[in-house]
Amino acid sequence: MHSMKCRPARGEPSACDTVRAVSRNVRTSIGAVLAVLALSSAACASESVESTIDTQASPSPTVVEPAVELQTTRVVDEPVSETSTTAPVRTALECAEEIPLEIRIGQLLFPIVVQAELDDAAALAEHGLIAGVVVLGSPTPAIADDIEVLQQRSMVTPSIVAVDEEGGRVQRLDELVGALPSARSVARDLTLEEAQDLAQSHAEAIGALGFTMNLAPVVDLDTGEFIRDRSYGADPDRVTDYAFATADGILAAGLTPVVKHFPGHGPAADSHTGLPTLPDLETLRSSDLVPFIRAIERGDLPVMVGHLVVPGLTNGKPATLSAEAIDGLLRSELGFDGLVMTDALNMDAIAKTTNNADAAEQALVAGADLVMLGRLADVETAVAQLVDAVVSGRLPEATVNSSVLRVLDVRGIPLCSLPADLLPAIGCRSGVGGCTSG
Repeated sequence: MHSMKCRPARGEPSACDTVRAVSRNVRTSIGAVLAVLALSSAACASESVESTIDTQASPSPTVVEPAVELQTTRVVDEPVSETSTTAPVRTALECAEEIPLEIRIGQLLFPIVVQAELDDAAALAEHGLIAGVVVLGSPTPAIADDIEVLQQRSMVTPSIVAVDEEGGRVQRLDELVGALPSARSVARDLTLEEAQDLAQSHAEAIGALGFTMNLAPVVDLDTGEFIRDRSYGADPDRVTDYAFATADGILAAGLTPVVKHFPGHGPAADSHTGLPTLPDLETLRSSDLVPFIRAIERGDLPVMVGHLVVPGLTNGKPATLSAEAIDGLLRSELGFDGLVMTDALNMDAIAKTTNNADAAEQALVAGADLVMLGRLADVETAVAQLVDAVVSGRLPEATVNSSVLRVLDVRGIPLCSLPADLLPAIGCRSGVGGCTSG
């Protein structure tokens, strides 16, 4: 396989060119930076989002404990005197600002790849331009070695390595780890305890290959012609119970589960082939939204948003690109402060009208944290556009920083445990950490 070279898009400077000078320093320093995390006392308050996400993999992978609130500095036992040489306590958001903007943007991008593209993905991860990948296709046994190389080369590690292993007609690794029954079959044939045990054993098998996230369980209801056997049933409570049992099994194996597709894909048509419309919001509240509301109350599961129009809410836009759906309904009304990711942006519901870079910008502005780009080839273009969106004010920098913290939290990367004298290794601004800009 060949490493990808950074190429400018249509006469514009490549995003990799933009960060290359930083990357030279970063690539030699990041290993040391991350190696001292466990040994150093926090120079910054070890602070993240108010979710209780206890998901995302560390290199083992391991489960991340609940994070503390954003914008709330942890109280330290010993006050720092004005004459002390100890660095002042800073919030996680202040620490995030020290990372070069291109790398912060990169940590919000999550492209789809097939196994043959993992070498190219590693080249982008080496520059900090992706948070990880979603692996599609039918991987070979060499996938474990390819994932290991990706992790070794990643600037910000561990990278997310996700796969769709719902079971039934949606699984990628059945030839490597064995087939998994559909959600419908699980709810029909197994007890909740048996469902959890099955999910755990399957997650352990895919975790052994290096995957850190399973894009499951589906919490959509079986009330339409598309989701069907991908659902645990038509009853919201039964769906929630079996979905939670599955999620618990995935978590017990050390991987991150993801509930999908908010606000509920059950009654809608296939978003791979067009932009479907759901019933109105009031109808959803007593049906399709119920499992998501319970997941939000539970507090430790990331949420994937679907490409779904909701009359009276999204103004004709898919929920993935709608601030009313994400910042409004999901975050403000329902109170979810965990990780929000989009469904794939190469699906026809998006791709027929919007390119990946524009869709990524709209999704982040709407409140998503992790954008599932449809193609690896779109990463550099998306980074360049999103940097411009921040610089021009279309995408608030504070929004980017909050999303970065959520993404790092799920991956088990405690940003603010980095010692102050090592923060310049991942970028600096004038007067911070004793370094100068440029």
